[in-house]
Amino acid sequence: MEAKVTGKKIESAGKVQTVLGLIEPESLGITMIHEHLLMDLTKGFFVEPDSASDKYMAHQPVRMDNLYWIKTHWVQNIDNMQLLDPQLAIREAQLFHQAGGGTIVEVSSIGLSRDPLGLVNISRATGLNVIMGSGYYVASSHPRELYHKSVEEIAEGIVRDITVGVDDTGIRAGIIGEIGCSQPLDENEKKVLRAAAISQKHTGAPISVHPSPSDELVQEIIDILRDAGADLSRTILCHCDIFGFAPPTLDRIVGAGCYVEIDNFGQPAGVLFPLQERLIESPSDAQRINCIIDLIGKGYLNHILISCDHCYKHTYVTYGGYGYAHIIRDIIPAMKMKGIRDEQIHTILVENPKRVLTFIP
Repeated sequence: MEAKVTGKKIESAGKVQTVLGLIEPESLGITMIHEHLLMDLTKGFFVEPDSASDKYMAHQPVRMDNLYWIKTHWVQNIDNMQLLDPQLAIREAQLFHQAGGGTIVEVSSIGLSRDPLGLVNISRATGLNVIMGSGYYVASSHPRELYHKSVEEIAEGIVRDITVGVDDTGIRAGIIGEIGCSQPLDENEKKVLRAAAISQKHTGAPISVHPSPSDELVQEIIDILRDAGADLSRTILCHCDIFGFAPPTLDRIVGAGCYVEIDNFGQPAGVLFPLQERLIESPSDAQRINCIIDLIGKGYLNHILISCDHCYKHTYVTYGGYGYAHIIRDIIPAMKMKGIRDEQIHTILVENPKRVLTFIP
Protein backbone atom coordinates (compact mmCIF):
# COMPACT_ATOMS: atom_id res chain seq x y z
CA MET A 1 0.00 0.00 0.00
CA GLU A 2 1.25 3.46 -0.88
CA ALA A 3 0.30 6.86 0.49
CA LYS A 4 0.60 9.98 -1.63
CA VAL A 5 0.86 13.57 -0.47
CA THR A 6 1.25 16.84 -2.28
CA GLY A 7 3.07 19.91 -1.07
CA LYS A 8 6.58 20.91 -0.02
CA LYS A 9 8.41 18.25 1.96
CA ILE A 10 11.21 18.79 4.46
CA GLU A 11 14.49 17.05 5.16
CA SER A 12 13.91 15.74 8.67
CA ALA A 13 16.18 12.69 8.92
CA GLY A 14 18.46 12.94 11.94
CA LYS A 15 16.37 15.75 13.43
CA VAL A 16 13.47 16.08 15.86
CA GLN A 17 10.41 17.97 14.65
CA THR A 18 8.81 20.45 17.05
CA VAL A 19 5.95 22.86 16.45
CA LEU A 20 8.56 25.59 15.90
CA GLY A 21 10.54 23.51 13.41
CA LEU A 22 13.37 21.00 13.27
CA ILE A 23 15.92 20.83 16.09
CA GLU A 24 18.96 18.74 16.89
CA PRO A 25 18.19 15.71 19.12
CA GLU A 26 20.73 16.94 21.67
CA SER A 27 18.47 19.96 22.30
CA LEU A 28 15.65 17.89 23.80
CA GLY A 29 16.90 17.61 27.38
CA ILE A 30 14.62 15.97 29.94
CA THR A 31 11.55 14.90 28.01
CA MET A 32 8.00 14.13 29.06
CA ILE A 33 7.19 11.69 26.27
CA HIS A 34 3.41 11.54 26.72
CA GLU A 35 1.55 14.67 27.79
CA HIS A 36 -1.37 16.92 26.86
CA LEU A 37 -1.44 20.71 27.07
CA LEU A 38 -4.61 21.63 25.19
CA MET A 39 -7.18 18.91 24.66
CA ASP A 40 -10.73 17.68 25.23
CA LEU A 41 -11.05 14.10 26.45
CA THR A 42 -14.85 14.12 26.66
CA LYS A 43 -15.25 12.91 23.06
CA GLY A 44 -13.38 9.74 23.92
CA PHE A 45 -14.77 8.65 27.26
CA PHE A 46 -17.48 10.82 28.82
CA VAL A 47 -20.90 9.18 29.09
CA GLU A 48 -23.84 11.28 30.29
CA PRO A 49 -25.12 9.76 33.58
CA ASP A 50 -28.79 8.97 34.13
CA SER A 51 -29.50 10.10 37.69
CA ALA A 52 -30.03 13.76 38.56
CA SER A 53 -27.40 13.80 41.30
CA ASP A 54 -24.77 12.25 39.05
CA LYS A 55 -25.65 14.74 36.31
CA TYR A 56 -25.10 17.53 38.82
CA MET A 57 -21.59 16.29 39.67
CA ALA A 58 -20.76 15.64 36.02
CA HIS A 59 -21.45 19.24 35.04
CA GLN A 60 -19.81 21.05 37.96
CA PRO A 61 -16.55 22.95 37.49
CA VAL A 62 -13.56 21.50 39.30
CA ARG A 63 -13.38 23.09 42.76
CA MET A 64 -11.71 22.36 46.06
CA ASP A 65 -14.98 21.21 47.60
CA ASN A 66 -15.62 18.54 44.93
CA LEU A 67 -12.04 17.52 44.22
CA TYR A 68 -12.38 14.53 46.55
CA TRP A 69 -15.09 13.15 44.23
CA ILE A 70 -13.33 14.06 40.99
CA LYS A 71 -10.14 12.27 42.03
CA THR A 72 -12.12 9.03 42.21
CA HIS A 73 -14.31 9.77 39.15
CA TRP A 74 -11.76 11.00 36.60
CA VAL A 75 -13.87 10.50 33.50
CA GLN A 76 -17.24 11.45 34.97
CA ASN A 77 -16.77 15.21 35.20
CA ILE A 78 -16.68 17.22 31.98
CA ASP A 79 -14.64 20.14 33.29
CA ASN A 80 -11.99 17.76 34.65
CA MET A 81 -11.60 16.19 31.20
CA GLN A 82 -11.04 19.48 29.37
CA LEU A 83 -7.75 21.38 29.19
CA LEU A 84 -8.90 24.35 27.12
CA ASP A 85 -7.20 27.38 28.71
CA PRO A 86 -3.90 28.34 26.99
CA GLN A 87 -2.83 30.58 29.85
CA LEU A 88 -3.37 27.80 32.37
CA ALA A 89 -1.32 25.46 30.18
CA ILE A 90 1.49 28.01 29.97
CA ARG A 91 1.59 28.48 33.75
CA GLU A 92 1.63 24.74 34.39
CA ALA A 93 4.21 23.95 31.68
CA GLN A 94 6.44 26.78 32.90
CA LEU A 95 6.85 24.93 36.21
CA PHE A 96 8.33 22.00 34.27
CA HIS A 97 10.74 24.31 32.46
CA GLN A 98 11.78 25.98 35.70
CA ALA A 99 12.49 22.56 37.22
CA GLY A 100 14.91 21.76 34.39
CA GLY A 101 12.62 20.19 31.80
CA GLY A 102 13.33 20.64 28.11
CA THR A 103 10.62 18.99 26.02
CA ILE A 104 6.94 18.05 26.19
CA VAL A 105 5.56 15.61 23.64
CA GLU A 106 1.92 16.65 23.19
CA VAL A 107 0.12 13.59 21.83
CA SER A 108 -3.39 15.03 21.43
CA SER A 109 -4.35 13.47 18.10
CA ILE A 110 -7.51 13.97 16.02
CA GLY A 111 -10.48 13.40 18.31
CA LEU A 112 -8.87 15.24 21.24
CA SER A 113 -9.28 18.80 19.89
CA ARG A 114 -5.68 19.14 18.73
CA ASP A 115 -4.56 22.80 18.66
CA PRO A 116 -1.40 23.46 16.59
CA LEU A 117 -1.47 27.26 16.96
CA GLY A 118 -2.07 26.96 20.69
CA LEU A 119 0.94 24.66 21.04
CA VAL A 120 3.13 27.14 19.15
CA ASN A 121 2.10 29.87 21.59
CA ILE A 122 2.85 27.64 24.60
CA SER A 123 6.28 26.73 23.22
CA ARG A 124 7.17 30.37 22.62
CA ALA A 125 5.87 31.51 25.99
CA THR A 126 7.67 28.83 28.01
CA GLY A 127 10.85 28.18 26.05
CA LEU A 128 10.01 24.47 25.94
CA ASN A 129 10.30 22.26 22.91
CA VAL A 130 6.77 21.05 22.11
CA ILE A 131 6.24 18.10 19.77
CA MET A 132 2.76 17.62 18.29
CA GLY A 133 1.01 14.35 17.46
CA SER A 134 -0.88 13.18 14.39
CA GLY A 135 -3.39 10.42 13.68
CA TYR A 136 -6.63 9.44 15.41
CA TYR A 137 -7.62 8.65 18.99
CA VAL A 138 -10.09 5.94 20.10
CA ALA A 139 -13.12 5.01 17.97
CA SER A 140 -15.63 6.85 20.16
CA SER A 141 -13.90 10.12 19.20
CA HIS A 142 -13.54 9.43 15.48
CA PRO A 143 -15.12 11.91 13.06
CA ARG A 144 -17.89 10.38 10.96
CA GLU A 145 -15.98 10.77 7.70
CA LEU A 146 -13.23 8.43 8.94
CA TYR A 147 -15.56 5.46 8.44
CA HIS A 148 -15.52 6.10 4.70
CA LYS A 149 -11.77 6.60 4.37
CA SER A 150 -9.40 3.89 3.19
CA VAL A 151 -6.19 3.00 4.98
CA GLU A 152 -4.28 4.82 2.24
CA GLU A 153 -6.36 7.98 2.62
CA ILE A 154 -5.84 8.00 6.39
CA ALA A 155 -2.10 7.53 5.88
CA GLU A 156 -2.03 10.39 3.39
CA GLY A 157 -3.50 12.73 6.01
CA ILE A 158 -0.93 11.70 8.62
CA VAL A 159 1.94 12.07 6.15
CA ARG A 160 0.70 15.53 5.23
CA ASP A 161 0.55 16.56 8.92
CA ILE A 162 4.22 15.61 9.25
CA THR A 163 5.66 16.81 5.94
CA VAL A 164 3.51 19.84 5.13
CA GLY A 165 1.59 20.80 8.26
CA VAL A 166 -1.83 20.52 9.89
CA ASP A 167 -4.57 22.08 7.74
CA ASP A 168 -3.24 25.42 6.49
CA THR A 169 -1.15 26.28 9.57
CA GLY A 170 2.19 25.02 8.28
CA ILE A 171 2.77 23.59 11.78
CA ARG A 172 4.10 20.05 11.47
CA ALA A 173 3.58 17.03 13.70
CA GLY A 174 6.64 15.24 15.07
CA ILE A 175 5.10 11.95 16.21
CA ILE A 176 2.36 9.63 14.96
CA GLY A 177 -0.01 9.33 17.89
CA GLU A 178 -1.45 8.91 20.20
CA ILE A 179 -3.14 6.26 18.10
CA GLY A 180 -6.17 5.11 20.06
CA CYS A 181 -7.29 1.50 20.57
CA SER A 182 -10.38 0.26 22.41
CA GLN A 183 -11.58 -3.04 23.84
CA PRO A 184 -12.50 -4.77 21.60
CA LEU A 185 -10.52 -3.25 18.75
CA ASP A 186 -12.77 -1.29 16.42
CA GLU A 187 -12.37 -1.88 12.67
CA ASN A 188 -11.59 1.81 12.17
CA GLU A 189 -8.91 1.58 14.84
CA LYS A 190 -7.33 -1.28 12.91
CA LYS A 191 -7.35 0.89 9.79
CA VAL A 192 -5.66 3.71 11.68
CA LEU A 193 -2.98 1.36 13.05
CA ARG A 194 -2.19 0.19 9.52
CA ALA A 195 -2.17 3.80 8.30
CA ALA A 196 0.22 4.72 11.11
CA ALA A 197 2.65 2.04 9.97
CA ILE A 198 2.48 3.26 6.36
CA SER A 199 2.96 6.86 7.49
CA GLN A 200 6.00 5.88 9.51
CA LYS A 201 7.59 4.27 6.44
CA HIS A 202 7.03 7.47 4.44
CA THR A 203 8.22 9.95 7.06
CA GLY A 204 10.61 8.23 9.48
CA ALA A 205 8.51 9.45 12.44
CA PRO A 206 7.94 7.42 15.63
CA ILE A 207 4.57 5.90 16.57
CA SER A 208 2.85 6.21 19.97
CA VAL A 209 -0.05 3.85 20.65
CA HIS A 210 -2.75 4.12 23.32
CA PRO A 211 -3.39 0.36 23.53
CA SER A 212 -6.57 -1.47 24.43
CA PRO A 213 -6.76 -1.94 28.21
CA SER A 214 -6.32 -5.69 27.74
CA ASP A 215 -3.26 -7.93 27.89
CA GLU A 216 -4.79 -10.16 25.23
CA LEU A 217 -5.15 -7.37 22.68
CA VAL A 218 -1.62 -6.00 23.04
CA GLN A 219 -0.25 -8.77 20.83
CA GLU A 220 -2.95 -8.16 18.21
CA ILE A 221 -1.98 -4.46 18.08
CA ILE A 222 1.69 -5.35 17.66
CA ASP A 223 0.85 -7.89 14.95
CA ILE A 224 -1.25 -5.36 12.99
CA LEU A 225 1.57 -2.82 13.09
CA ARG A 226 4.21 -5.38 12.15
CA ASP A 227 2.17 -6.81 9.28
CA ALA A 228 1.65 -3.27 7.92
CA GLY A 229 5.39 -2.64 7.94
CA ALA A 230 5.90 -0.59 11.11
CA ASP A 231 9.35 -0.22 12.61
CA LEU A 232 8.57 -1.64 16.04
CA SER A 233 11.89 -0.43 17.41
CA ARG A 234 10.47 3.10 17.02
CA THR A 235 7.01 2.29 18.40
CA ILE A 236 5.77 3.11 21.90
CA LEU A 237 3.09 1.19 23.82
CA CYS A 238 1.62 3.69 26.29
CA HIS A 239 -0.19 3.32 29.64
CA CYS A 240 1.55 0.09 30.63
CA ASP A 241 1.12 1.10 34.28
CA ILE A 242 -2.47 2.38 34.49
CA PHE A 243 -3.72 -0.52 32.35
CA GLY A 244 -1.99 -2.96 34.68
CA PHE A 245 -0.31 -5.08 32.02
CA ALA A 246 1.18 -8.26 33.47
CA PRO A 247 4.96 -8.85 33.39
CA PRO A 248 4.68 -11.41 30.54
CA THR A 249 2.86 -8.77 28.47
CA LEU A 250 5.66 -6.26 29.11
CA ASP A 251 8.12 -8.98 28.07
CA ARG A 252 6.23 -9.41 24.79
CA ILE A 253 6.24 -5.66 24.16
CA VAL A 254 9.99 -5.43 24.61
CA GLY A 255 10.52 -8.72 22.79
CA ALA A 256 8.81 -7.20 19.75
CA GLY A 257 11.25 -4.28 19.94
CA CYS A 258 8.78 -1.67 21.27
CA TYR A 259 9.12 0.78 24.12
CA VAL A 260 7.27 0.23 27.41
CA GLU A 261 5.79 3.54 28.60
CA ILE A 262 5.06 4.05 32.31
CA ASP A 263 3.19 7.32 31.93
CA ASN A 264 0.69 8.00 34.70
CA PHE A 265 3.04 9.21 37.42
CA GLY A 266 1.18 11.45 39.85
CA GLN A 267 -2.28 9.96 39.43
CA PRO A 268 -4.16 9.23 42.66
CA ALA A 269 -3.22 5.74 43.87
CA GLY A 270 -5.70 3.00 44.65
CA VAL A 271 -8.55 4.43 42.57
CA LEU A 272 -10.80 1.84 40.91
CA PHE A 273 -12.94 2.75 37.92
CA PRO A 274 -14.46 0.89 34.95
CA LEU A 275 -13.07 1.59 31.48
CA GLN A 276 -14.09 -0.30 28.34
CA GLU A 277 -15.23 -3.46 30.08
CA ARG A 278 -12.25 -3.60 32.43
CA LEU A 279 -11.74 -2.44 36.01
CA ILE A 280 -8.78 -0.07 36.07
CA GLU A 281 -6.75 -0.14 39.29
CA SER A 282 -4.49 2.89 39.59
CA PRO A 283 -1.08 1.90 41.00
CA SER A 284 1.03 4.10 43.26
CA ASP A 285 4.16 5.90 42.12
CA ALA A 286 6.15 3.52 44.35
CA GLN A 287 4.71 0.60 42.38
CA ARG A 288 5.64 2.35 39.13
CA ILE A 289 9.23 2.76 40.29
CA ASN A 290 9.34 -0.89 41.37
CA CYS A 291 8.13 -1.87 37.89
CA ILE A 292 10.94 0.18 36.34
CA ILE A 293 13.46 -1.56 38.63
CA ASP A 294 12.12 -4.93 37.49
CA LEU A 295 12.37 -3.91 33.83
CA ILE A 296 15.95 -2.70 34.30
CA GLY A 297 16.76 -5.99 36.02
CA LYS A 298 15.57 -7.85 32.92
CA GLY A 299 17.89 -5.83 30.70
CA TYR A 300 15.16 -3.57 29.30
CA LEU A 301 16.67 -0.19 30.24
CA ASN A 302 16.77 1.04 26.64
CA HIS A 303 13.06 0.26 26.20
CA ILE A 304 11.68 2.32 29.12
CA LEU A 305 9.93 5.69 28.80
CA ILE A 306 8.14 7.60 31.57
CA SER A 307 5.72 10.53 31.78
CA CYS A 308 2.62 11.83 33.61
CA ASP A 309 -0.07 11.94 30.86
CA HIS A 310 -1.75 15.15 32.03
CA CYS A 311 -5.23 15.03 30.55
CA TYR A 312 -7.26 15.99 33.63
CA LYS A 313 -7.42 19.19 35.66
CA HIS A 314 -7.04 17.27 38.91
CA THR A 315 -3.40 16.51 37.99
CA TYR A 316 -2.52 20.22 37.66
CA VAL A 317 -0.81 22.18 40.44
CA THR A 318 -3.58 24.76 40.13
CA TYR A 319 -6.08 22.12 41.25
CA GLY A 320 -3.98 20.39 43.91
CA GLY A 321 -2.14 17.94 41.64
CA TYR A 322 1.58 17.38 41.14
CA GLY A 323 1.95 18.99 37.72
CA TYR A 324 4.39 18.47 34.84
CA ALA A 325 7.44 18.85 37.10
CA HIS A 326 6.46 15.88 39.30
CA ILE A 327 8.96 13.43 37.82
CA ILE A 328 11.88 15.87 38.08
CA ARG A 329 10.92 17.17 41.50
CA ASP A 330 9.67 14.03 43.25
CA ILE A 331 10.25 10.85 41.25
CA ILE A 332 13.93 11.22 40.34
CA PRO A 333 14.97 11.55 44.02
CA ALA A 334 12.81 8.54 44.89
CA MET A 335 14.32 6.51 42.03
CA LYS A 336 17.80 7.29 43.34
CA MET A 337 16.85 6.30 46.88
CA LYS A 338 15.58 2.97 45.56
CA GLY A 339 18.89 2.27 43.86
CA ILE A 340 18.39 3.43 40.27
CA ARG A 341 21.66 4.99 39.14
CA ASP A 342 22.05 8.49 37.69
CA GLU A 343 23.09 7.17 34.28
CA GLN A 344 20.04 4.88 34.16
CA ILE A 345 17.73 7.80 34.97
CA HIS A 346 19.46 9.83 32.26
CA THR A 347 18.86 7.02 29.78
CA ILE A 348 15.14 6.87 30.62
CA LEU A 349 14.47 10.62 30.60
CA VAL A 350 16.92 11.87 27.96
CA GLU A 351 18.56 9.19 25.82
CA ASN A 352 15.54 6.96 25.15
CA PRO A 353 13.26 9.87 24.15
CA LYS A 354 16.05 11.30 21.99
CA ARG A 355 16.50 7.97 20.21
CA VAL A 356 12.82 7.38 19.46
CA LEU A 357 11.93 10.98 18.54
CA THR A 358 14.74 11.42 16.02
CA PHE A 359 13.46 10.97 12.48
CA ILE A 360 15.19 8.33 10.37
CA PRO A 361 15.55 8.33 6.56
